[in-house]
Amino acid sequence: MPFPEGFYLWVARWEGIEGFLATLEVGANMLCSAADIIFVFWFLRIADLARGEEGLPPIRWRYAVLAVCLVLTPALLFFQGPPLMVWTSLILGVPYLVLAGSVVTDIRGIVRLVRRRIEARKAA
Repeated sequence: MPFPEGFYLWVARWEGIEGFLATLEVGANMLCSAADIIFVFWFLRIADLARGEEGLPPIRWRYAVLAVCLVLTPALLFFQGPPLMVWTSLILGVPYLVLAGSVVTDIRGIVRLVRRRIEARKAA
């Protein structure tokens, strides 16, 4: 079944297949960046819950770093080729550095939180 004529006109907006593929690359990088930031956010949320149960202060600055990276994600629209890969790596790399730091500093509290939750379910 052939594509409708509208599809080809839509692709032509990007000056041919190369422009269309570049647009797909940018879109894919933006989605990956946002998905990775959301993944790191949920891990930080778990770490923050563990810290809260242990009476430690919240980790607000880590959330701020994630927010900056999320705000920078649409900037990928302005890049193509190697600069796109560099900026994508930066926007993805910083949240993963925050994640790595959180794993190092908060893993014991997270493990204790999970154990407490498992024991509470067994007791119920």
